[in-house]
Amino acid sequence: MKTVVIGRGSVGTNVAYNLRNVPDVSFAVDKEREFRTRSNIVFNGEKLSIPTIVPDESTGKVDLIIIAVKNFQLESTFPVIEPLLGENTIILPLLNGIESERVLSQRYGEERVIYAFISNLSVVREGNNVSSFSKGRITMGEKDNSLSERILKLKDFFEANGQDVVVPEDIHHEKWLKFMTNTCFNTLTALLEADYDATGSNRDMIRAARLISKEVQSVGKRRGVELTSDDIETMIRNTSMLSGKGRSSMLEDMLSGRETENRYFAGAVSRMGKQYSIATPYCDLLSILVEAKRYVTTCH
Repeated sequence: MKTVVIGRGSVGTNVAYNLRNVPDVSFAVDKEREFRTRSNIVFNGEKLSIPTIVPDESTGKVDLIIIAVKNFQLESTFPVIEPLLGENTIILPLLNGIESERVLSQRYGEERVIYAFISNLSVVREGNNVSSFSKGRITMGEKDNSLSERILKLKDFFEANGQDVVVPEDIHHEKWLKFMTNTCFNTLTALLEADYDATGSNRDMIRAARLISKEVQSVGKRRGVELTSDDIETMIRNTSMLSGKGRSSMLEDMLSGRETENRYFAGAVSRMGKQYSIATPYCDLLSILVEAKRYVTTCH
């Protein structure tokens, strides 16, 4: 399966490393970013020998495009995606939040897009050196939750190359559960500068996560997704089990002075709350505090 990965950050390099033995896998970037990719990525002490291409009309079509960028970078991937699209090219976005599939479907057609996300990923990145403490698990499914031929083919492809993957009964429920996790724990760990060792044992952080999750639960219900109390406790239990010096993606961005995905997490809950006339005071405050902290961080 001819595969390209768009995004050389924590998610992209982790997935590419798992697929490193695939004969035809490469990173894809635009011309503007080409100069930034000349340095080799070192993944867990090993040089990641995967080629980087700048797609154009002569590149040829691919079978699978894995998008592993931040939400605010999604639009910048369009010039990279378009030369690679063949009649049956599959687009697999591994972005956080709940909007990327809708955006990609509107532009390229629902028939191309798989609903997906990655979890169980514990990574620290410093420059081109990436330290990963887990393989990560891709959760994916069709919009209608059918077990299509291409879903089964993709599952076999990933499993054959050592990438953990699961196809749930309801991909939308699982995406919202991940969205709730991001909104609660990515945001809190960024504000508190807490790695995974400091997260599971922090009772007050868990108390705060329960309060935040109730707001995600309320807006999710208006969007047709039922997140139960058991879902909330499962999220907290699973997150509390993470250990080590791994950090959430938002904490990594905050410490590096980069833009965060705040507006796609707590900010998104706040916007939906206003849309549906649902009070979301905790997410409103969280969103403001992340922006305030980022301002302080960049000023120093």
